[in-house]
Amino acid sequence: MKKILVAINIEKNADRLIAKAEEIAQAFGSKIWILHVSEPDPDDFLGLEAGPQYAQDKRVENRKKEGALVRRLAEDLRQKNIDAEGVQLEGSTAKMIKKEVKKINADIVVAGHHKKNFFYQMFVGSLEHDLIDDLDIPVLLVPVRH
Repeated sequence: MKKILVAINIEKNADRLIAKAEEIAQAFGSKIWILHVSEPDPDDFLGLEAGPQYAQDKRVENRKKEGALVRRLAEDLRQKNIDAEGVQLEGSTAKMIKKEVKKINADIVVAGHHKKNFFYQMFVGSLEHDLIDDLDIPVLLVPVRH
């Protein structure tokens, strides 16, 4: 397991996911890729700008914060002598994780697992099931809080 992809969503859960990836990296001498997928801009069928200016500004501000978080987490790992790289993509979370797994030829994905009730999963589905069903590599699901 030389290539670990850690899919993070929010800062409060990132440390827990990074810690699990760090354990694996130390045991196997692995490199860690920290991936955050930002929501895509909403598309307007007329090709107009997506939403009012304040909404666009907020999305840009959020992406800057998310990018800074990813870079900081990767730098923290490098300070511990663990090879790490931060990646920020935009789009569908499951699709972007699968794309990055393929791009880096990852050996394992570390992702958070949010407990959801039966009805939520039945109607909405879950990222975890999409990843497990579609990836040909192990997926380590770490319980996290909302």
